[in-house]
Amino acid sequence: MDYLSFDLRIGEWSSQTHRGVVEVLHCPSGEGRRFPFILEVDVTSVLRSLAGDPTQPRRFGRLLANAIFRHEIALAWYESYQIARERRCGLRLRLHIESWELSRLPWELLFDTRADEFMAFDERVSITRYIRLSSAPAVLRRSGTLRILAISASPVDEAPLSWQNEIALLREAVDPLVKLGRVHLDTCEHATREKLHVALVDSHPDVVHFVGHGEYDMLEQQGYLLMEDDRHRSVYMNAVEVARLLRRYGTNVVILNACETARGIWAGLAPTLVRSDIPAVVAMQWPIEDRAAVTFSKAFYRTLASGRTVDECVSEGRVAMDAAIPHSLMWAAPVLFIRSMNGQLWTPDQSSEPPADRREEGPSRASGRQPASAPDAKERIFRTRGPLRMPEDREIIMDRPELGRALQIARQPAVSQYLAILSARQTGKTTLLLQLMDELRDRYACAFIDLSVLRGQDSRDCFRLVGSQLAGALADCDCDVASLGATPDNPVAFLDYLQRLAQAVPVLRIVLMMDEVGALSPQVSDTFFNTVRTIFTQGRGLRNALAKYLFVFSGAVDLYGLTFGTNSPLNICEKIYLEDLAPQQVERLVSAFSQRDTAVAADVGAAIYALTSGHPYLSMRLCSLMEDAQPARITAQTVQRAAAQILVEDDNLRHLIQELESQPGARRHLRSIVIEGQSVPFSRNNPILAALEMMGAIRPGQPCSVRNALYERALREYYSLPAHAEGSGRPSASSG
Repeated sequence: MDYLSFDLRIGEWSSQTHRGVVEVLHCPSGEGRRFPFILEVDVTSVLRSLAGDPTQPRRFGRLLANAIFRHEIALAWYESYQIARERRCGLRLRLHIESWELSRLPWELLFDTRADEFMAFDERVSITRYIRLSSAPAVLRRSGTLRILAISASPVDEAPLSWQNEIALLREAVDPLVKLGRVHLDTCEHATREKLHVALVDSHPDVVHFVGHGEYDMLEQQGYLLMEDDRHRSVYMNAVEVARLLRRYGTNVVILNACETARGIWAGLAPTLVRSDIPAVVAMQWPIEDRAAVTFSKAFYRTLASGRTVDECVSEGRVAMDAAIPHSLMWAAPVLFIRSMNGQLWTPDQSSEPPADRREEGPSRASGRQPASAPDAKERIFRTRGPLRMPEDREIIMDRPELGRALQIARQPAVSQYLAILSARQTGKTTLLLQLMDELRDRYACAFIDLSVLRGQDSRDCFRLVGSQLAGALADCDCDVASLGATPDNPVAFLDYLQRLAQAVPVLRIVLMMDEVGALSPQVSDTFFNTVRTIFTQGRGLRNALAKYLFVFSGAVDLYGLTFGTNSPLNICEKIYLEDLAPQQVERLVSAFSQRDTAVAADVGAAIYALTSGHPYLSMRLCSLMEDAQPARITAQTVQRAAAQILVEDDNLRHLIQELESQPGARRHLRSIVIEGQSVPFSRNNPILAALEMMGAIRPGQPCSVRNALYERALREYYSLPAHAEGSGRPSASSG
């Protein structure tokens, strides 16, 4: 079954106030705005009560659904479900859970009060956990044979497991595919670290199935698998070590029949594997009986043998466990982490491939129709979500002059300043960071850290994340990073950890690329960035190991505030402002249509530039919409039709309006420029004008002007609404 995605962000939750924020990031019926929610639960008490009272799962499932699926979010869910049903697709609920406490809850118990049933038992619904990363989802290896490696470890000093039975049932389940030559099954029994390595080298498996024990260390916030030693006693292998091996040998899917492997947001075992570009991981969030594990595996692989998606395999496994062990919560233990776009575990033969995925983004909600045969996501030229990467996006990545300036600073003999890349949302900051990392990694050790996973977390989580990500990035250097001990969770320990890490790693410079600076709460931001300033100050002495570190930040309004003023923690940064694309770069973007043999009129590039003034996202979005429409010839009129679709509904315009809604002073100031035509001199010393620039509403020039023609159209419509004649109220959907 093909699936459409419903991306739901749940974050900013406080265990003290029980309040958080929920937001539809993307779904078949469109995006949504943020809503506060209240979830009055004590996570530890909930987990204890669910295990002891058979009436609790339904009650708790209703509690979760009533807290999250409210207001427009419930409407968007049911509209998306209907769209998926009409297209004969499933609906994949991708949960972006940003709070460590909330990630411990069994969201697989979400209850549909309309159907009076758990959502997980709806054959059209797949409940998954999703971790946002800077890179695009990995592409599965193309092969006519699916290679499965079954690994078992049952140390004598741990509870015994019926691993022999599970391996035997796995063989039975895939035997039909083995006989057809579609599957090859290898095993690694009584796995030690060395035996695991040898098995991976020999097999290069697409799927790794682990049967054994897992643990999660609350103190260190770290997940482990338990392997065996030569005497069959337990040996701990942490999440980073496991991920390093599996990533190296190209594993696509990992099945973890081991308890506590689903815990944690980034340092747990399953999340760490996902961050290592493994497209799908199935893990257990609490211990399950051997009988349940065997039942799940048997159903999972029988479904896999019929060529169905990982979503369907997990769903069938749940149903099988519920049927075999009624009145238990075993069926809710499996958690599916997925980044694969279509859920396929391997690329089937051309003759058996399903039709290309239908696009989830239509031309507009108003039109209610989708392109008849939009390009497959893997074959798209123009991408409007996520950063661009080499070599797959070579044709649409532009050489931006800001990259040269950043490289010049980064390659100086000594770190005299840190770097801040400043610009509005969706203007290519993350792409620039990744380009910078690609250019520097031959000489320096580089780590990319996406701070957006820390929404709603405290400063301890921030230090742990940065420490663990940095250790993972430096693990391939010629040093024993693991010997440095647990990742720190406070400023003093963090400084000491970075000092010892720099002394241990034989490189000239360690570059930390820190994306999405604005995701941190004010309290976390103050604590962390003042610590970063201390690193810079102490590193001024060239003999100090901290002199190796170069921090590169990217952000918008929040980062500007951190860099502006004598008392700001990041005024130690050289500020680089990203400019929009030049006309010739837009022309080059348009030339990529030649890959589809599409005729393009000579004035199309100029028509796009006249509307966007080179705004990277808007220029790309216009091209993407025209790519979806697949006209025989692209003309300036085609560009205008695509622009009309953007003005009806677009995430970038919606976000700009939401930013203005949250800042009345900026909204009134911009109104004087757009509607009243006032001539306002631009200065970044004016905090309101600086905020408008970082929102993307105005361009730095004399006098101030709206950034582009598309923004001006949307803003004029926005300000024309009666509610905004006096600068209050909310916009309608049509205002973008």
